[in-house]
Amino acid sequence: MKKFVVVALVIAAVAAGVGFWAYHSLDVIVKVALEFFAPHVAGVSVKVGETAFSAREGRGSLKNVEIGNPSGFSASRAARLGEIRIWLDPTTVTEPVVLVHEIVIDSPVIVYERGDRGTNLDAIQKRIEGYIKSKGASTDASAEAPSGTSHRLVVERLSIRGAKVTMTNPGLKGQGVSFDLPDIELRDVGKRQNGITPSQLANIVTGAILARIAQRVLTNIELLRRGGVEGAIDALKGLIH
Repeated sequence: MKKFVVVALVIAAVAAGVGFWAYHSLDVIVKVALEFFAPHVAGVSVKVGETAFSAREGRGSLKNVEIGNPSGFSASRAARLGEIRIWLDPTTVTEPVVLVHEIVIDSPVIVYERGDRGTNLDAIQKRIEGYIKSKGASTDASAEAPSGTSHRLVVERLSIRGAKVTMTNPGLKGQGVSFDLPDIELRDVGKRQNGITPSQLANIVTGAILARIAQRVLTNIELLRRGGVEGAIDALKGLIH
């Protein structure tokens, strides 16, 4: 009996230690989780430069997040996110629905590359949609998360600020035409559905970026004609059709 009590105390101490480490090591946990799990969702590599999170305050940031390019595209990456700031309600972290007050994606540099089978961003979105469907969920932005899904999210405000886009294709050998992307702001994402999964949120964000890029291209054809790369307008014709 005494041995059982000792073993139980040891297990309890280890569990408490793990809990303490997890609570005070969110930086490490978030970095590892993103770099390990995100590639399964998006089908591309994800590298996180720096993380800083406070479980007590519910605030944190990620810096220099690099999103790789899908197979078949020549650019070294699809995007580099300068900083992602997150503010959530820490009292909801253990609840089925986590309330996120704000997510700000600041100064992302996006490469929009046309390949033989569409663009790199389309390829990433299709991969995300495939992952969502494999989990029994819908890719419709207004659809609810599948029943029984834990850790759903409601985001009160999501902003993408100061984005720059470079439009290119393999023929330009890494060069292209660059332009600023108007800021994107989404409100109450997932609220009507009583929460959405992180993969559904990623799909909504990717769709919003693609829609804004398409709008920018269609309304700024002259921008391409004035591009600094000689002959870029000819090489980029496929991007605007």
